[in-house]
Amino acid sequence: MTNQFKKLHQLDKLIEQILYYTSGVLLLIMAIAIFYSVSTRYILNDPPLWSDEAPRAFFLWLTYIGIIVATKRGQNIRVTHFIDKVPPFPRVVIETIMHVLVLIMLLSLVWYNFPVIQLQLGGKMLSTGWSFVWVYLPVSVGCTLMIFYQSRLMIKTIQIYISSRDGET
Repeated sequence: MTNQFKKLHQLDKLIEQILYYTSGVLLLIMAIAIFYSVSTRYILNDPPLWSDEAPRAFFLWLTYIGIIVATKRGQNIRVTHFIDKVPPFPRVVIETIMHVLVLIMLLSLVWYNFPVIQLQLGGKMLSTGWSFVWVYLPVSVGCTLMIFYQSRLMIKTIQIYISSRDGET
């Protein structure tokens, strides 16, 4: 393994750890914010103004960061019952097509989210004063990173097929 490859691998692991722990922190912040807002609503009858907007923004970021980590680890939900019964070459073709379709969907989400973000650049949430961009940005950030990791999964699928085929000969 070359020194540059080791550095890239270490950077990849660091990014995964940052995303993993960020999602944990966001989950904790969201739980505390919701507990606080529910408590003040029902105990003090005086909910904070931000009780709807802030947890929603945290939830969106948490969701997309969690999906990024799952995609990187190859842990997204998929049903493999039928594909496991298919011979190796048709299986790699089917899985590659599946990866390409997921990539097309992710690219579409990023492409069509940009105009939404541009529309929200001047808008602010009423209670927090945060820009609405923070609510729509997780889609583009998350999908962009998922495109990278989904591409790697597709390449890995093809490499596994090639190495298994080469091992048979």
